[in-house]
Amino acid sequence: MGFAHTAAVHRPVAARMLGLAAATLIGGLTLVHPPVAPAADVGLQIVVNTHYTALPAQGRVHVALDAVATNLKPDPPDGRYYFSAARFTVQPAIQNLTATSGGVALNARMIASTPAYSAIEVSFARQLFHGESYRFTASFDMTDPGGIPQRDIRVARSLVAFPVWAFGTETTAGGSVTVTLPAGYVVTVESGEMTRATGQGGTTVLTATSIPDPFAFFAYVTAEGPDAFKDNELHIPIPPKSAAVLVRAWIDDPDWGQWVADLMVRGLPVLQQMIGLDYDVGTRLVVEEAAASRLQDYAGEYHDVTKLIDLRYDADGTTALHESAHIWFNDRLLADRWIEEAWAEWYAVQAGAQLHASGQPFKVTAELRKHKIPLNAWGAVGTEDAATELYAYSASYELASTIASRTDLAGLRSVWAAARAYEMAYQPVHASQPETAARVAAGWQVLLDLLEERTSTSYSDLWSSLVVTDAQAPQLVERQAARGEYTSAVTAAGAWELPRVIRADMSAWRFTAAENLIRAADAVLEQRGAIARLAASLGVTPPATLRTAFETGADLGPAATEASAELVALSAIGSAQSAIRTSPSPVEWVGLLFNAPDATLASARTAFQAGNSTAAAADANQARTVRADAASAGRVRILAGGGGILAADGAVMLLLVGRRRARRRAAARQVAAEAAGVAPDAAPVATPESADPSALQS
Repeated sequence: MGFAHTAAVHRPVAARMLGLAAATLIGGLTLVHPPVAPAADVGLQIVVNTHYTALPAQGRVHVALDAVATNLKPDPPDGRYYFSAARFTVQPAIQNLTATSGGVALNARMIASTPAYSAIEVSFARQLFHGESYRFTASFDMTDPGGIPQRDIRVARSLVAFPVWAFGTETTAGGSVTVTLPAGYVVTVESGEMTRATGQGGTTVLTATSIPDPFAFFAYVTAEGPDAFKDNELHIPIPPKSAAVLVRAWIDDPDWGQWVADLMVRGLPVLQQMIGLDYDVGTRLVVEEAAASRLQDYAGEYHDVTKLIDLRYDADGTTALHESAHIWFNDRLLADRWIEEAWAEWYAVQAGAQLHASGQPFKVTAELRKHKIPLNAWGAVGTEDAATELYAYSASYELASTIASRTDLAGLRSVWAAARAYEMAYQPVHASQPETAARVAAGWQVLLDLLEERTSTSYSDLWSSLVVTDAQAPQLVERQAARGEYTSAVTAAGAWELPRVIRADMSAWRFTAAENLIRAADAVLEQRGAIARLAASLGVTPPATLRTAFETGADLGPAATEASAELVALSAIGSAQSAIRTSPSPVEWVGLLFNAPDATLASARTAFQAGNSTAAAADANQARTVRADAASAGRVRILAGGGGILAADGAVMLLLVGRRRARRRAAARQVAAEAAGVAPDAAPVATPESADPSALQS
């Protein structure tokens, strides 16, 4: 009788970002757990103390199982039960299987071999009856199969990595596990809990004792040797220049170096073309093979300051492309963790599909949704539990995918270009050059604005459901109201631009300030309409003064003042024009002598069109006043001039009368002379011009 373990699969969390670094939660490693399946109650109980000894110089990990088997199955009334062998499920692809008991070799054989596990059977040297115990040892070697980087077992001078299982009967407590690793290696327990100690000769000894259930125990251990790299210098054409990339693989892992070099040569140009921003590393990019001592639970890490990618030895192609995408998506573009991870992953998946790279994208499962958090609440590396961390990575990728489905690569390129150039989200409608400003709003705010303004599509629902916290949610409501007012104001402004200060407040999410300014702008625009109508009725052209004050002022106060001044000036011009067009009476005519209200009104019109509303109003008021005061001025002049004026008028009248009389007398004399036969010129005739003025006045 015997029993065997069954196998399960474990995929580790593998990604990271610290400070200026960015990383991914993708690991290509598939770790084989010990079995998690109910075993038949056959009555054979086994307790095992397991010893793992890493021998990197020999390319193997030696595993020894010191076991004690006890028959607990009661005998039936008519016979006896006994066991003659024990079966174990151990790691896959083992070699050099042996077994002994008391110095005597036992028959040990492989009865099954799969990619997930091996099944072995150890035959006892005698029959094991009820109540008896049997002590024996089985041993085998785990060797590095080579091949793909994403393999469970690595045994080389540069790195030792392997899964650690416990063995024994399911739910039987008392077993232990000991792992011994050579001196000089940096040891990390990536999964599971083991106690660390220093052994003979500086070795590292990891232990787990009194294991309550060997089927539930699992650990994964890595041990990194002293760094010894083989460098591969690359020069990759990425228009408009060539990128210098140094790939550093462990000296005994050339396959990894070749794989990464090929992926960089093909992948970096594809990423640059998709994203649309220049490759701006500025110096040499280094991609270096690494393990858990540097990366902990993550598969890759991009350091923006040093331009270094630490890439785990078992990372897949999507991970490598993800870390490469952080060349573009980092704190210098839009500083929010979820933004950087979302788009690094999305572009990695797109590029990976084009390049046929290994790896699968994140997926938000029903189980992960139990750990949902707003992406804006995603904490720094090391602050979240594994499930929450994985949810955040998965949800951020899901969000990027949904955003991308509402636009296209060109639309996304316009967003990244605007973010890189520090363009304000809200731009002048008619300007030839975009406006820029120092960034005040947070990355998630800037991204939402740029997406909606540059792609003319709404994404607010995604921010509500996935991004903002409860405390931030009211900001989206305020934003929606402010954007409605802003859009209406842009329409009302027509050919005019709204003041930059409004666009700046909108871009900085200062919505109360923006709305106050928009209302002030609306008032000025209403006055602009009144000015245009009144100016048209008066035949004058409004100056550019109001528009300049409106578009360029630090606030709307000067524009409002200018609008009021123009309305006052136009009102004054209208009043003066109406007054001057009224025909003057004789007395008003006298009052208007030596005055020219028409000329003053013309000056007012000229001043208005030149943008001097104050002078225009003054001239118009002066013209109107002169015309309104003409009657009183005429009376004053008549009275003030007295007899002098009347005498002059009388002299003119008498002169005219005298001339008429003289012409009549001359005509009568002509007739009489012709009748008497006297020549017309015989008698002199007095003319008004030769007459004595005193006679004309008598």
